[in-house]
Formats: sequence, C-alpha cells, structure tokens
Amino acid sequence: MNQRIVLIHATPLAVEPINQAFADQWPEAEISNLLDDALSVDRRKVTMLTDRLFKRIDSLVNYAANIDAGAVLFTCSAFGEAIDASAAKNTMPVLKPNEAMFEAALAKGKHIVMLATFAPAVAGMEAEFHELVRKGYRDATLTSVLVEGARDALEQGDAERHNQLIVQAAREHTEADAILLAHFSMAIAWEQAQSAVNCPVLSSPHAAVSKLKILMTH
Repeated sequence: MNQRIVLIHATPLAVEPINQAFADQWPEAEISNLLDDALSVDRRKVTMLTDRLFKRIDSLVNYAANIDAGAVLFTCSAFGEAIDASAAKNTMPVLKPNEAMFEAALAKGKHIVMLATFAPAVAGMEAEFHELVRKGYRDATLTSVLVEGARDALEQGDAERHNQLIVQAAREHTEADAILLAHFSMAIAWEQAQSAVNCPVLSSPHAAVSKLKILMTH
C-alpha cells in the first residue's frame, strides 16, 4: 500500500498539531499537507453542509488520490457527512478527524464530555458519535461544552488564553469517563488539560495517527 498520507486542512490552526503528532508517534510516515482555509470561512456562513461544500470535499479527496495518497485524513471537524460521502467512493482510507478519538473514548467508559471551540462543528460531531454508539459500541452519553472565546483567542495568536479557557472547562467536568478536545487546533492544550484533571483527556491528532498507523502498517 502506498504510504503517503495526505492531510487536508480547513484552517491553518490544525496544521501544526497533526504534524507534531506524526513527528511524535510515527516520524517515518510520508506526510503531505493540503490547506484550503476558505473552507472554514464558508462553513461558518451556513448552518448545513451545502452541495457545493460536498463537491469541494470530493475535489480535495480526488486531488489527494492524484498525488498518490495511500490515505487521507481531514483535520477539520465540521465536514463529517461530506467526508463520509467521499470515503464511500474511494478504496483508500478517507478518515474523518474524530473517528479514532470517539472509538478511543468509548473504550474508556459511558460518560463522555466533549469540549469544543468551533460551534458549527458540534452538531455533526454529536451525530457521528451517536452513529458509532448505534453501530454496536456500548451505551454512552456525550455532553458537548462550547468553550466561549477560546477559538477567538487562538486566532488572535493568544495560545495561552486559549489553553487556559480549555483547562478551566476541563476542571468543571472531572466526573467524566473521558474528556475530548473536539478539534485538532485544541491539541496544543492537551498536556495542560490532562495534568489539570484525573480522568483521561483525548485529542484527535494523537488518536488519528494511532489509527492510521494500524491501518497502514498491518
């Protein structure tokens, strides 16, 4: 199987966390980064994914296939249905950003709390989670918490404030079996959040790299 993994980003904020996760966990992997930062701008303007957004996701997957991708990983959590539709047409793995993290969370227990910073992504992620539960994982509940102001802080370059707000939110949910950091851009807060609470804190990039490594090396 071709080993090139194409990472498709809808925001520059996701690029560093996933590349760092590969560097830490699977440095031998051949990574290629595609960024279309108009995607997150346009996603904010609509409540539901439009036909045009479905087509744009498709064209990015086709581009990845044309540059010999062995797998594709999307790093933005607001395009789940469109990614599913593309995955169904492809033989190579096309992964949504949170699949692996949700699977890991369900292995930890039933009461899952998801911290999010990008509101348009939340409903789709909840639907994905409940779909996994329906597919035969254990009975589980997902409580979503929007961490107000964190995304704005990060976009303005204030990573410290972003992380601080996430840590505060995590501390309010220590009764959870697992706390999820919904978006790749939140992974920079993972270490601080994990040291602030006793329950497991999961981040999408780490879980996604683990899953891809298993898919592509076995």
